[in-house]
Amino acid sequence: MVLKDIWSWLRKDRINRDILKTSLALLYNAAYALFNLILAWSYQSEWYLMMAMFLFPLCIMRFLLLLEWKKNGENNCRPDILHVSGFIMLFLVLVMASIVYVTSIQQVTEGHGEIVMITIATYTFTKLGFAIARTIKDKKNSRSFSKVIRDISYAELAASMLSLQRTMIISFGNENHEWAYMMNIISGSAACLFIAAIGISMISYRRDKDEIENRRSK
Repeated sequence: MVLKDIWSWLRKDRINRDILKTSLALLYNAAYALFNLILAWSYQSEWYLMMAMFLFPLCIMRFLLLLEWKKNGENNCRPDILHVSGFIMLFLVLVMASIVYVTSIQQVTEGHGEIVMITIATYTFTKLGFAIARTIKDKKNSRSFSKVIRDISYAELAASMLSLQRTMIISFGNENHEWAYMMNIISGSAACLFIAAIGISMISYRRDKDEIENRRSK
């Protein structure tokens, strides 16, 4: 009976469905961040530690967005939400740059096992599928809240793809080879630029909306 009532509630209200999906995504991403923290402790790896440091702020951002959404609704989120999120993204570029730096100096000669690689691969491809689906679904959705959620997903995907690449190199090759070193530097730099572009687009998007609203008010 309870499950039936919950299902009816979700079917009637799109906002409730979206909140539930975002909450589940938050739990999924928080679990992956915790997984990286466990790997950092198990393997004494600075790489996984900084990856967790990159992912946890994104989880906190998504949690605060959920609180804002439930409190004020999707159309009444605070106007500065994009601005603040954009600057947080730019800060995370520094964390990503530190991850790339660790890649260039940390010598790793042993793989971390098939379970670790399969877990990272599963998370990465799941995030890729969700990101594509959300992009298609929200193609015409210009609401600030939806944009921030999409951009957080893109940043998480960039970090997980970088982690998957490094894990595969460690497991199937030799990270100390010059080609592996170059791949890590190139893909890491691309991830930094991508996340920086996300942060800048958030800030510029907010300014554009302010200008449009000012013109309408006049």
